[in-house]
Amino acid sequence: MFKKFSLAIVLALALSSCNQRYNQAMKSSDKDEIFTIANELFEKGKYDLALELYNRISTSFVGTEKAADIAYNIASANYNDKNYRLSGHMYKNFAGTYPLDSRAEEALYLSAFSYYNDSPKYDLDQTSTYSAIDELQNFINTYPESSHVTQANAYIDELRGKLEKKAFEIARVYYKTMKYKAAGVAFDNMADDFPDSKFREEAMIYSLRSKAELAINFSRLESKELRLQEASTQYKLFSKLYPESKFKAEAEKISGNVNKAVEDFNKIKAEVDLAKEAQKLKDKQVQYNLENQSVN
Repeated sequence: MFKKFSLAIVLALALSSCNQRYNQAMKSSDKDEIFTIANELFEKGKYDLALELYNRISTSFVGTEKAADIAYNIASANYNDKNYRLSGHMYKNFAGTYPLDSRAEEALYLSAFSYYNDSPKYDLDQTSTYSAIDELQNFINTYPESSHVTQANAYIDELRGKLEKKAFEIARVYYKTMKYKAAGVAFDNMADDFPDSKFREEAMIYSLRSKAELAINFSRLESKELRLQEASTQYKLFSKLYPESKFKAEAEKISGNVNKAVEDFNKIKAEVDLAKEAQKLKDKQVQYNLENQSVN
């Protein structure tokens, strides 16, 4: 109990000391004093207070050696406070403004890592994820020999996995809501965009399911033939890529249903064609009779 009480006193005194130093800096017009106090607060982890002071004096040190320190610490304070969008932008600006600074490589990596940290769960908007992949790749291209490259590549793989999951789940929503045309397109795009995805095999069987459902149960006569062909082509592609798939039996059953639908379609089409020819002959006969009546 006494130890906890003592710790609380120490923390309260530390906080009071930080606030006193902050207030001292805010009342001061000496930029060097403000810079010193800002650094003290930064080292003590009082990033919000340090940021206010750094921002207050940043323009006063433009063109001096301290300008780089202020810029780097502003980026780092935002990073430590988990303001990742700001830290990503500011670290990148630092690396571009001070490319010869010894911290430039680390700043560009922390910029990319900030964007990585800003990437949300797969089911949310993935704009930040695309930005993170771009920034990580930019770091790799800029510092190909960096010790961070291996980790940066691992982050890119992780982020791409998130995009794969997002694309796959969107396509599945189309399928579950019986929007089979949209589902087929979405699964095909997902398989093309992520050829190495762990979801690719499943995406392709979903594509086959979607195209078969659309062709067999949701197509008018004028579009049925083409859609049956698309389903048949999808089966052949799936079987070629995954000859030992766990979905093999299902794919073969779907193919059999498609082939049966093709046979039924050809019969109906033949009957329709015969009916059309008969109607043409009938129309010609009527026209011939009308012409003969007008002559007589």
